[in-house]
Amino acid sequence: MDAPCFLCGEGAADPVWATPDRAFAVPGLYTVVRCRGCGFLYQRPRVADASLAQCYPDHYPRHQEPSPRIPFKGSPSRARAARWALATGLGYGALRDRRVSALTRLRARFLLRRLRWDCPPWRGQGRYLDVGCGSGGALGVARALGWRTAGIEVDAAAAEKARRFAGELHVGDVLTAPFAPAQFDVVTAFHVLEHVPDPVGMTRRMLEWLAPGGLLMVEVPNAGGLGARLFGRAWSGLELPRHLSHFTPESLAAVVERAGGRVIWCWHQAKPRYYLWSLGHWLRDRGRDGLARMAGRRPVYGVLKLALELALPLVSRAGCGEVIRIGVVNTHAAGSRRGGAGGPRGSGGGCR
Repeated sequence: MDAPCFLCGEGAADPVWATPDRAFAVPGLYTVVRCRGCGFLYQRPRVADASLAQCYPDHYPRHQEPSPRIPFKGSPSRARAARWALATGLGYGALRDRRVSALTRLRARFLLRRLRWDCPPWRGQGRYLDVGCGSGGALGVARALGWRTAGIEVDAAAAEKARRFAGELHVGDVLTAPFAPAQFDVVTAFHVLEHVPDPVGMTRRMLEWLAPGGLLMVEVPNAGGLGARLFGRAWSGLELPRHLSHFTPESLAAVVERAGGRVIWCWHQAKPRYYLWSLGHWLRDRGRDGLARMAGRRPVYGVLKLALELALPLVSRAGCGEVIRIGVVNTHAAGSRRGGAGGPRGSGGGCR
């Protein structure tokens, strides 16, 4: 179906990238355009609402068995360091133990960066909602940390897997979810907003669910990052036709503002596998199938991965990561704060 810009409603747009479905081979060639009015990147023409479910096969990764990254797994010394990091860096005061050694505290500092990605910062009464929860990976982490959890998932089979981690679970879309306003202290939507036809409406709905002082966390692929600039139509973050919108830090902030929120921090992440997937697509597009296969073999893949692991922290700090995660407060809610536990504190790369 044809559609105007999701963000500003402008009808005029120019094509930027066109590509088939590289992940699951849904038939067709899909195009990303740039709005002439606001510069927003979106799929046009896009898959019709009635056909969206056909773009998600039964083995779609987020619908498979979850593997929650429980922070206390590992050796007793690692668990002690994780508890200290959560207590001092993410607001989990109940986990604080003043008897920890200097070595444990040092290890906690190194663990904190990873834990910030895996664990929600503690807020208010500990009420957590994960929108688009899939099979429940994020819910499993939150429950292990003491949150009262709820989820929303449109895929019934994935939702059934997530039930073990959720006190409440709505099977359906966001707009039909029965949760009351101001019911949650943290709401998350990880790799969800790019899949929906109305990102502004969905963001507005999630902000309504925030209690005063609550935090909304949204994560999406970064169409303004280094990978998109290097690989163009071969960039793995496009994932057409499932991704209807393609956000940059600027356009994601614009969505938030139109929905009635304010971005208070923005993190960037760059993982080697994203670039290696894109490299494979790029080589195949140029008829270099042999090189693409070679790049995917263990010895070569390992060398490339190691080189990227050494270089990519600089990409994240420069604000050009493959993934962006933002923290958002509701500007209309009393008690909204500018920061709080879980802010970037040296993570690099603000939304610009």
